[in-house]
Amino acid sequence: MATPTRRKKGTAAKKNRRTAPQRPKKGNQGFPFLAVIIAILLSAFIGYFMFAVDKPDPVAPVKKQPVKKEELLPEKPQPKWQYEESLPTKEVKVDIPEEEANTRPYQMQCGSFRKQGDAESLKARIAFQGLNSIVKKTGSWYRVILGPYDRKRMAEKERHKLQRAKINGCQIWYWR
Repeated sequence: MATPTRRKKGTAAKKNRRTAPQRPKKGNQGFPFLAVIIAILLSAFIGYFMFAVDKPDPVAPVKKQPVKKEELLPEKPQPKWQYEESLPTKEVKVDIPEEEANTRPYQMQCGSFRKQGDAESLKARIAFQGLNSIVKKTGSWYRVILGPYDRKRMAEKERHKLQRAKINGCQIWYWR
């Protein structure tokens, strides 16, 4: 004889049960006396000031007296300083320095390498930016140099162009 399998108490009943939606409990909600009292007081306050401010005072009538134009403006003050007369005739001399006696040209060095292939690689990256550079051998080093530039401003302009292309470390020196 086979024995029937037993279920745990309450599991089937819990699965089949449907829960009714819970309704909010209604509390003792009364008439909002406080809100009504505040509204009445506020409207009474506003009404009182509207009528009190608009009415002119009957005790002291105000008479407007005509004002003369001469009495409107005070007398023009006398100048206390002398700069008012001296400024129009004053000349200021500014010393503008002549161009510096140093007319040496500038160069920009963007790298110094032990291997010539590394220097040529940087030279090619610089050429892609539209700039001319040279590889100069100094001792056992290969330097990548741009220039000469008559003014430092031109060298700075090209260095910023190289920095935008992620070529950093360029330095500006006097041409040797």
